[in-house]
Amino acid sequence: MKEEKFTAKYKWCTLVLVLTMTVLLIRLWDLQIMRGAEMRKLSEQNRIRVKKVVAARGIIYDRTGKVLADTRPSFNIYLTPEDIKDFSQTVDGLAELLKCDREEIIEKMKAASGMPPSFPIKIKPDIPMDEVAKVEAHRVYIPGISIQIEPKRNYPYAASFAHVIGYVSEISDEELKDKKKYKDYSPGDYIGKYGLERAYEKELRGTDGEKRVEVDAMGREIRTLDVIEPIPGHSLYLNMDLDLQLTADKALETRKGAAIALNPKTGGVLVLASRPGFDPNLFASGISKKDWQKIALDKAHPLQNRAIQGGYPPGSTFKILLALKALDLGIINERTTFHCGGGFAYGNRVFKCWKKGGHGSVSVHRAIVESCDVFFYNVGLKLGVDRIHELGDILGMGRLTGIDLPAEQRGLIPSTQWKRRRYNQPWYEGETVSVAIGQGAVWLTPIHLAMLSSFVANDGKNFKPQVVNRIVSNQGKVIKTFEPVVNAELKLKPGVVKIVKDGMRGVVNEPGGTAGASKVQNVLMSGKTGTAQAGSQNVKLGDHAWFIAYAPSEDASIAMSILVEHGLHGSSAAAPIAKSITETLFKVKPDIKEAKAHENR
Repeated sequence: MKEEKFTAKYKWCTLVLVLTMTVLLIRLWDLQIMRGAEMRKLSEQNRIRVKKVVAARGIIYDRTGKVLADTRPSFNIYLTPEDIKDFSQTVDGLAELLKCDREEIIEKMKAASGMPPSFPIKIKPDIPMDEVAKVEAHRVYIPGISIQIEPKRNYPYAASFAHVIGYVSEISDEELKDKKKYKDYSPGDYIGKYGLERAYEKELRGTDGEKRVEVDAMGREIRTLDVIEPIPGHSLYLNMDLDLQLTADKALETRKGAAIALNPKTGGVLVLASRPGFDPNLFASGISKKDWQKIALDKAHPLQNRAIQGGYPPGSTFKILLALKALDLGIINERTTFHCGGGFAYGNRVFKCWKKGGHGSVSVHRAIVESCDVFFYNVGLKLGVDRIHELGDILGMGRLTGIDLPAEQRGLIPSTQWKRRRYNQPWYEGETVSVAIGQGAVWLTPIHLAMLSSFVANDGKNFKPQVVNRIVSNQGKVIKTFEPVVNAELKLKPGVVKIVKDGMRGVVNEPGGTAGASKVQNVLMSGKTGTAQAGSQNVKLGDHAWFIAYAPSEDASIAMSILVEHGLHGSSAAAPIAKSITETLFKVKPDIKEAKAHENR
């Protein structure tokens, strides 16, 4: 009986053992054979991590090879979700250690929720050395945190080139959703957001590398197994000149405005300054909410590139366009005169000249030199708004110039068709009177007026403005050179451009010229002043000041457009900036006696 019971128990034990072994073998088959590759990968990830090695962005140089934007090493804090033992302990500990908002850390982790658990999430970029030491001392208490050294964008001239070079910042959640456009980007990556950094993102970015490292249970690196080196981005060589840019930027100082200078023979942008500006280094280091709000909510709009985005009535600088068109059509010639008694009666209104007593009988030459409004009221009516619009459009003043910077704004030179389309109303000749002196419905950016100045300087031809001259690889190979592109070339009647050029030379160099105070020693500069009404909402702040110019007068190598918002007079606010730029370009030293006399005024 006992023997039978023992035999029965033995059979049950054998059955249980066989079943257990069968289950284990099936599970082993599943893990080793069916899911072997997956398990091997997970096992490898527990021991080996693949870390991104960020590529340095390409360097940006001025035309002489001076560095305008480069990279520097920075320390960045990362958090690896897979290594977190206690979520609250890690997040709270990190927030307290770094003195940052707990919710910001959680938001960054949520943004990377689609990535593998072994993906390091950038929590805080570009930390100072004292924080590096603090983090290293507390790493054992906060599992999952690590510090990586990466290249960080550096802008040595800060605000002086901010509107040209732009800035980089962390890629946004919205951008990451565009899988087609940003398929090679991950949360925490930096991307060009503004200026050349945005326009040439593809060329500047480079190719990230990677390294395989062995880590311990705390996620700390034990040793590096192998490295694929990153490939730095291509470099940009600009047409811009550092010395000229700094001169223009300093001349604008704390005022709102813009200065742009082109090489009239190629369209190369030598200067593009806009004030007020901002420090792009704030964005490259991970801008705080406080700093961002300060910039974004500033009523002076420091993020606006006034040189290509600011629309203003051009004032008397626009008279140059009317003179060219009227002379070419034969409506006036160099001997044509109109009498200026200080005003021009049209309909039931008197349009005033800036000179109350009037200019007397003036020809086109003296009308340009002394900026007589009455002369151009008459010329405008004889031309008509459509012929004014026609030449402006040909010169590229009513459309995008095509400059290689993002977010350029169009200009507006009205026409009868435009008004009918926009307002369903006819054009009235009285409106042409205002347009004739650059008021009314005319709105242009400083770069549009630089195109006008360039056209005259280059005897009836201008080029598309280009900031970048060439793209060069990190090995020094020229990838692409941007050749000059003709924007407009007109065969005007013989002598037309010369008449206008003589007038513009007289503005600076003849007695009675409106910019006589900005005459440059040993270099003939030609120009045209302008004063434009700022609009009813800003009338108390004063008129805008304009000056367009080129130098040398006989064979120009620079054409300029200067705007000072609420500067009142082009002669006193804008023309001196063009003079400073010209003196810097031609290495002209201001007369000491003249400088002292100016200081004593």
